[in-house]
Amino acid sequence: MRSPFVIVICMVIARFSLIKTGLLLCFLLPATAEALRILYQHNLHDAGFWLFLWLGPLLTLTAFGLLRELLFHRARAMWLEDGQLVFVPFGLPGTFTSIRYKVPVENVSSVKIGGIFISSTLFKTRGILVDRKDRGFNRPIGEAPAMYYSEPVEVVYARLRQVLGIKPEAVTKPAEARGALDSQTK
Repeated sequence: MRSPFVIVICMVIARFSLIKTGLLLCFLLPATAEALRILYQHNLHDAGFWLFLWLGPLLTLTAFGLLRELLFHRARAMWLEDGQLVFVPFGLPGTFTSIRYKVPVENVSSVKIGGIFISSTLFKTRGILVDRKDRGFNRPIGEAPAMYYSEPVEVVYARLRQVLGIKPEAVTKPAEARGALDSQTK
């Protein structure tokens, strides 16, 4: 006879920083409230109505998804669950089925640190990019927002590579860079 209780084992790789994510929610929740107010007034001649018609539900999903992870799941940001790497992605949800990005561990082709979403010189948004082997039109690269994590991105990156069993790349210098400063220092 099977047990009526299902035990799911999760290994948490990274957690959200309560301060950084709390500040983000201080922006998202009022923006969501403003979007809902504009939708409630439904002034069809207002350009904000058409913008918030599709942006309002996405902001609401993102804000409440983050709030759910902070309050009910002890601020977990990236974890392994049932052979899948699961994390809350950066920005708006990539699909309409889940606010979380899920990829089976055997389908992870590479993990790297890089700029996410819109990385400009003003805002240094570093994150962890997860590429999958079976990536197609409907499966984008996963962007984990490491700037909101409680640990530095390098620590989370090393832990993720260790858990996934991905060997670190050997860092090699190009031939022209090896002795570039030797001629100037003599």
